[in-house]
Amino acid sequence: MSKVLDFNVLNEEITRENVLSMAEAIAFSETQYLIGYIGTKMQKLHSNVYWDIAYKNDVNHILSDGYDLVQEGALFLCEHYGKHLNDIIGYSKKGKKITVKVACIRKMAKLINLRSRDFYRNISLEALTPASEPSFELQEESEQDYSAADNIVENLNLTDNMKTALQCRMAGLSYPEIGRILERAQATVFEYFVKMRQRYSAIYAKI
Repeated sequence: MSKVLDFNVLNEEITRENVLSMAEAIAFSETQYLIGYIGTKMQKLHSNVYWDIAYKNDVNHILSDGYDLVQEGALFLCEHYGKHLNDIIGYSKKGKKITVKVACIRKMAKLINLRSRDFYRNISLEALTPASEPSFELQEESEQDYSAADNIVENLNLTDNMKTALQCRMAGLSYPEIGRILERAQATVFEYFVKMRQRYSAIYAKI
C-alpha cells in the first residue's frame, strides 16, 4: 500500500500539487474505517477506491463511483490552499472546533450516505425472476413514494447535520455510528431525531 499511497502527505501544506494525493489518502482511510460500521457495501467501495488510486493512470482502467469520493474531497481541499488539514476553519453551534480534515471527511460522508440510500432504492435486474419482477405500475408508484418522502424532508427544514443523520439512519446505521460520522455524542444524535419527529408532527399531524 505504501507504493500506492504516501500518508505523509497529510502532514503537508495543502497545495495544487498534492491536493489529489491528500484526498486519496483521506478517502482510503475513511472508507477503511467505515467497513466496520456499514459492512460489505463499504468493503466493496473501499476496494474500488484502492484500485482506482492504484490504476488511475492506466488508460485501460475505468474509474468506479468510489473515486467520486476522492474528487469530492479534492474539490473541497482546493478551497483551502496554503492551510494544513488540522487548521481550524470554523466552530459548531456548541463551540467544537472544525478542522479542514473534519470538514473534508463530512463532505465525503454525505456522498457515502447518498450512495447507501440509492443502494436501497435500486433492484438488480439480474436478481429478478419472472415471479418477482415488478410491474411498471408498481415501479412508478414506488418512484412517486420516494418523491413524496423527499418533499416531506424538504418541508421539515432540517439542518445539514440532521439531514446527514437521517440519511445514515435510512442506510441502517445506529445512533453511535451516526455520532462517529458527525463527530457528535450519541445523545445529540438522539436529540436530532426527537426534533425531526416534533417538526413532522407539527406539520403533518393534522393533515
